[in-house]
Amino acid sequence: MADGQIMSDGEPISSPELEIEKKFQIPNAEAAKEMEETLTSLGFKISRKEEFADWYFDLPSPHWQFSLQDCWFRYREKRIKIMNNWGWRGAWQVKRGKKDGARENDGITVYEELQGKAAKELILDMLAELSDAEASGDDAPKHDENPPSSAFDSQYSGHDVPYLAGAERLVPFARLETFRTCYETTNGGEFGTLKVDIDKTNFGFMVGEVEAVLNDVSEDKMEVEAAKENIRKLVDLITSENESHDSVVAIGKLINNHRDHYDACVESGVMMN
Repeated sequence: MADGQIMSDGEPISSPELEIEKKFQIPNAEAAKEMEETLTSLGFKISRKEEFADWYFDLPSPHWQFSLQDCWFRYREKRIKIMNNWGWRGAWQVKRGKKDGARENDGITVYEELQGKAAKELILDMLAELSDAEASGDDAPKHDENPPSSAFDSQYSGHDVPYLAGAERLVPFARLETFRTCYETTNGGEFGTLKVDIDKTNFGFMVGEVEAVLNDVSEDKMEVEAAKENIRKLVDLITSENESHDSVVAIGKLINNHRDHYDACVESGVMMN
């Protein structure tokens, strides 16, 4: 999601964006350091560092209606500095895989991303469109009730679960705290429009991402294909052959705490095993 967008009543004002991206697991700190050195040699510099917590939501298990369609409902809380004090500001986001942008064999994906008011409206619209059968998870406990799973209690203990009026059927299935270092280049050329993020989660999972962000309105197919090719080139330059490439949004948390959900995502084709 692009930075520097105007805020109104705490809500970001933004148009839908098209994100072409490739994620890959970084096995250890040494690999991360080597990656940073390669980025520097290619003219990339640290543009910012940020800390945030992501909540991911779907219908109660096993009715994962949205994530199994490669549609991810997320609430992101960013740590920001206001005057001389640090605080947190949150916004709802939606990442939705493009139907005509199927996953490439090497893990490159194309997502439409919305934030703030637009994301909340889409979430509520998609919930309203569910049939009775699809919404059969209604009888399961909601996040403001007492869930039977001890995993739920331990994972979210001490945190206020984000709430969206009208979306009470949704429950969290993952919460990730992330420290991100962002890299960009001002050198232009084939990598001039690309951004690189190196993320470290609170449970030790390290992930790299190379992405290009395009205006979703235009959807110039030639521009999308050019972005994919540049992403492939840059990923090949900064990663080694033994690094795992996967575009999963919350794969680490799914594997650690929700293996059944992860397996269902693999079976549906949303994730690669």
